[in-house]
Amino acid sequence: MYLEAEQIAALTRLLKTFFSLPYSTDLDGKDAETLIQIVKKASGPRSKRKELFDIVDGKIGYSVKTLRKPPNSIRVDLQEQRFCDVQEMQKEASSGSNSNEGRGKILLGYMRKRITEHMKFRGITTARSIIILKHWDTPRSNFSFRYWEEDFLGYIDDLWKRNEDGEIEWVILPAGIHARDRLRQDGNGKNVRLLRMHQKHNQIFTDHDIPQDAVAIEFKVKPVSWLKLAEVLNVD
Repeated sequence: MYLEAEQIAALTRLLKTFFSLPYSTDLDGKDAETLIQIVKKASGPRSKRKELFDIVDGKIGYSVKTLRKPPNSIRVDLQEQRFCDVQEMQKEASSGSNSNEGRGKILLGYMRKRITEHMKFRGITTARSIIILKHWDTPRSNFSFRYWEEDFLGYIDDLWKRNEDGEIEWVILPAGIHARDRLRQDGNGKNVRLLRMHQKHNQIFTDHDIPQDAVAIEFKVKPVSWLKLAEVLNVD
């Protein structure tokens, strides 16, 4: 279980409160970080610009990722925010092989280097990803969330091992480089994507199966009016 029962209850309560506020139109990364930090009672410093870990709790660093996605989705591609330094990545790419496989290996090596460097800088021994999928209907009264955690560094290490074993196909497209799973095909017989990098902006996206044991949070709530909020807060 990714969260204890009391943590799930606390997160549900905070989400309901958040979306009851008259100005809440979305749950962006910083808002999600704030709520998770409260739920986990994390006392470490918040991240600064370009830092990979949004929350530090002791020796554990959390990278928080949010995306709006329908509840019936089974896979998700997540942008790895603040992952790619454009100049550094271009330098890495220019010094290695220009083959598809060579460029793929450079990308994986760069990602692992970035994670381990940030772990060392922040004094972290465990790197975790927190993933929150969010969805609501048009009237914004029915809300659905899914929450799970993954091994942030382990995800890259697994891709590295699979690449060494020849299980990853690297494809160069006009928009960038894609990593695809040679052992798994979609309904059209195409190798399932695992990773992609958008070359123009050096944005990195990772693909994930949504685990069946992800924490599901669903509720109904309507935003209160400004006048009602002022009354509740007893503002003179």
